[in-house]
This record gives sequence, C-alpha cells and structure tokens, in this order.
Amino acid sequence: MKFTALHYVVAFIVIFSTIVFIVLFGRLPTFKGTIVGKAHILLWHKIPAKLVAVDKAITGGRFVDSTSSCGNYLINEKNWAVTTFYVTILTVALIFFFKDAWRYITNPIHRLLIPLLAFQPYFYLYLSAFTDPGFITQSNVSRMLDIFPYDDIIFYPDMPPCRTCHTPKPARSKHCSVCKHCIARMDHHCAWINNCVGYNNYRFFLGFIVSNLIVLTYGSYLTSSVLYKEYMRQYFPEGYDSAPKYFWADYRKWIILIHSQNWTAAVSSLFMIATLVCPLVIAFLAQHIIFIHQGVTTNESEKWGEVEWVVKNGMLYVYENGNHNAENEAPEAASGSGSESESGYARPRSAAPTSDKPKPENSGRRVYIHAYVDEEMNRAVPHGMVQTEKVPDLDSICNIYDKGGFFKNVGEVFFPKYS
Repeated sequence: MKFTALHYVVAFIVIFSTIVFIVLFGRLPTFKGTIVGKAHILLWHKIPAKLVAVDKAITGGRFVDSTSSCGNYLINEKNWAVTTFYVTILTVALIFFFKDAWRYITNPIHRLLIPLLAFQPYFYLYLSAFTDPGFITQSNVSRMLDIFPYDDIIFYPDMPPCRTCHTPKPARSKHCSVCKHCIARMDHHCAWINNCVGYNNYRFFLGFIVSNLIVLTYGSYLTSSVLYKEYMRQYFPEGYDSAPKYFWADYRKWIILIHSQNWTAAVSSLFMIATLVCPLVIAFLAQHIIFIHQGVTTNESEKWGEVEWVVKNGMLYVYENGNHNAENEAPEAASGSGSESESGYARPRSAAPTSDKPKPENSGRRVYIHAYVDEEMNRAVPHGMVQTEKVPDLDSICNIYDKGGFFKNVGEVFFPKYS
C-alpha cells in the first residue's frame, strides 16, 4: 500500500499522543505497576540512560555534553517552545479548516459558533500563561499561611523554609524549579502554557483544557459531517435511502473519496487529528475532575500515593497531645528519643510524668508520622506529643482540603479567597 501524507499525519498524531499520555500520566500513583507506569519509566529513565551509555562508548560523552545545555533549557528553564508548537498546530489547523471546510458549512448557527469557539483556546491560553499562578512572596506569605492550614500529614508547620525563596512554606505550596518561585496551591508546571498551574490560574487552566476539548469534539463532528455530505454527493446523489445502513463499512469508497481532491484530504486529516487527540484531552480533564472531587492537586496526589504505601506497610502512626498518656509513663525527652514499641519502631515519650505536665501546647492536634525500617522517624515529633495508634487504612485519615463534595471544591477553584 502506498503511504500518503495523510497516513504520515495520522501516524505522527498517534505516536505523539501516546507519548504525551505516558509522560503526563505515567508517574501518577494510579498507574503505578501498570503498563502505562512501566512505559513512563522506560521512556523517562531507562531509554535516556541507555542513550547516555551508548554516547559514552561511541563519542566519549561529547554528544550528550553538547546537547545538554539545549535539553536543560527546554526542560528546566521557562521557554515558549512547547507553547509555540501548540499555537502553530492550532493555527494551521484552523487555517485549513476555514480554507477547505468552511464553505461547505451552510448552517448559520454553526457559522456563528465556529469563530467564537475557535477563539476560546487562545483566550484561556493567554490567561493561563500570563496570570500570576500564586507566587509566594514576603508580602503575601502570611496571608497564604492563613488560607491554607497544615494537615500534619503531608504538610506540617515544622517544615523548613524554602531554601531558594527563604520564605516559610504554606501548606499546599511547592517550589517550582522552572519558575524559580514557591507557588500557592501548586498543581504542576505546565509546558503547554509555559507557567505553573496554581491558586490564581487553575480556573483558567481548566478553561484552557475544556476549550480545547470543545474545539476538538466540535471540529471532529463538523469535518465528519462535511466528508459525509461529499460521500453522499459522489456515490449516492439520488438520496439517503439508497446509501448503505453502515456507511463506514464501505471503506474503499472512503479511501477513494479522501484522495480524490486536495480539500477532502485536508479535511480528513483535520478529522483524524481531532479524533485522535480528543481522548488524550478527555483523559487529562477527567484526571483533574477526579482530583477536584477528592480535594487534592496533582502534586498532592503524588504525596497521598506515598502515604498510601506507608499505610499499607503498617508504618504510619498517630500522635496526639501528651495528656492522653498513661500516668506511669517514664519521663523522656520529646525531641526524638524514646523506647521501642512492640512493632520495633521508635516510640517517643512525653517530656514529663502526667501529674507534672503543663497544659499541652498542641491541644486538639493530631499528627501523622511514619517510621522507617531503621527505626527513624520521617520528621521530628512535636513537643509534648505521643504515639497513640497505628493508622489501619487510608480511609481513616481525613483530608482537610476536601471541602465536602465536588461542587464545594469547584467553588474554591473558581472563587479563590485571594488572588
């Protein structure tokens, strides 16, 4: 079979969409151990390591050294390469649509909607890219500390200040090595918008995804309608009654139709691109809808994945203020020292016997700390707090950032308290 430009376009879109899906979603806890997760490790770690080894053997590493600066710029520095690629693809696709398909669309409603919907991705891209995502500075850090309380499991008040920004780290924040800032309610850094997705622009980013999905689905529908009308005109001019019930089964006529004219080839290419990319955008949007429902960000979902692993291995414990302790407990320093529990992990004790204790400074506070196999804790035990129980399962932990339902969480996304 002779390969045409259309075949190459379709092959490129399929391969590109698959790679993008693996890169974006393969690192998530949901896909851990699955073929998507394994493919992510293969593409992101094993293949690059093999290429580095081959380069060292052939050129002594000179090729990697000469291209590392370019790769570092594309991956670790803010640049418009991916955004430019996206805008170019979208603009070229729209040019071909208006050039080859527009004249065959006669419905006035479609003619009104198409320009409005085609403009939306550009509009939301601009808002997402140029809105401050929530940069944390000395002037607003106290406000962010008030908005986002610590949950004492994935975010806790004794976290050290950011080593780069030198500001306290509010809960739900993370330092972005690309943007060189700590971001409030950090979700992730997105190369498509050349910006972080955070507290102030997450709503615009969702608009960017939804607008692209609308353009893709609507474009797929319109291009297929145009092609179907041309199919009927060429092969069944006497009317729809003479056409086969399952028109897509007559693939030979479709192949001839696609290659019969330049405009049909262009429109069919647009149809294939829109149809093949659409599932990728749907998956990305669905993932964010799930995160909103759960009251987490992309960054937090990875942290909760680590917590789930710790719980499954029986290494997560609850610590509460010291007045829950038995009166006969021996005094020990609370700065990390203590006796071993029955499970073999270090169990810090309170600073003084129960009868001599002052009122706990952490009254009402519950802290989750996990123990490593070497009997070390992943964080220092707050003063006056003692271990009370082992966490039996992930469901027994309350996510305080979940406002109590999808729509309440959506309200926080679209109507932030501070922007």
